[in-house]
Amino acid sequence: MTDLTGGRRTLALLAAGLAVAAVAAAVAGPALAALQGPSGDKVLDRVEQRYERAETVTGTAAVTATNESATMTATVEFAAADPNSSRVIVTSENRTYRAGTNGTVAWAVGPDGAMAWDADALEDRSSDGESGAVTPGLGADAANAGPEVADAWTDLLTEGTVGENATATLTGTEMVDGTPAYRLALEPTGENRDANVTLWVAREDYRILRSETTDGTNRTVVDVRETQFNVSIHESTFQPPTDRVAVSTIAEYETFDAARANATLPLPQLGGEATFEGATVASRGNETVVAQRYLADGENVTVVTTTATDRFAFENATAATVDGRSANVTTVRGRTVVAWTEDGVTTAVAVDGSTERALALARSLE
Repeated sequence: MTDLTGGRRTLALLAAGLAVAAVAAAVAGPALAALQGPSGDKVLDRVEQRYERAETVTGTAAVTATNESATMTATVEFAAADPNSSRVIVTSENRTYRAGTNGTVAWAVGPDGAMAWDADALEDRSSDGESGAVTPGLGADAANAGPEVADAWTDLLTEGTVGENATATLTGTEMVDGTPAYRLALEPTGENRDANVTLWVAREDYRILRSETTDGTNRTVVDVRETQFNVSIHESTFQPPTDRVAVSTIAEYETFDAARANATLPLPQLGGEATFEGATVASRGNETVVAQRYLADGENVTVVTTTATDRFAFENATAATVDGRSANVTTVRGRTVVAWTEDGVTTAVAVDGSTERALALARSLE
């Protein structure tokens, strides 16, 4: 079994083109009874070593994602350097997104906004694609795929993991664009077992040449056009574009009292039998966002407090009243959200339930 977690291991799969999401896969088919050459796990081990031993890795890849109704193509350029610097450029449909980290700051820039975070605080943040600001607790904007792609690459490059451990089965050898290659089927031991992943590895030097991922409906093929090891990369490659990006700070707190003590905003508290699960306090420029997470009657509830008065000013919202205050009710990324603004501070309650449930929770704030 091969451990696919870790920086250079991530680069090996990154070069294979896991550009659209952090992909893990299921077995592509039963192992053949007898094959000449090393085992699948041995091939994957040598791929790991090839990328781990390189001080730098650069390359380009072509990505084609298809389903029954649509096809998307993208070009990906990647660069990484020890110990933890990396950058990717994703170009698709005349739109370009850049994401990277210099080990201290992680960043993403695209037509819809520019974002940057403390690299140590990436795990619990999500981004708002239109403004490029931090909105913890509500998830990524499903209507805007570009920033999600950039975010996925940022996570791959900075978190250093693409899933659980995996095993590999050697299913054959063939030519890939004139290069003799091993064909591997990857089997994860963790999540995402519904997808099949096939990986092609150069027999001569264990470079990733191609990957194909399918779940029966969606199919993603990545052809790695070029990979270079141990080339010189200027450190500016990994720096955020400071003229467009303001660095965000994000802190996590385990108790309501700790969050309230470290936030510059007055924080409401969810009443009733709700259990406080944690809070994220984020700042970016002049904007502060506090997202409290609760569990109420088995439902996940998020209470957001922010100085950004336009963050929840959605079109087609329904008017409502919360304790005498005018509020809006709408659906945001699959959650019902009740929001209102008072004295320059916006408060929002998000729940997976109905409008009535969201209003009841909003009215229970203390």
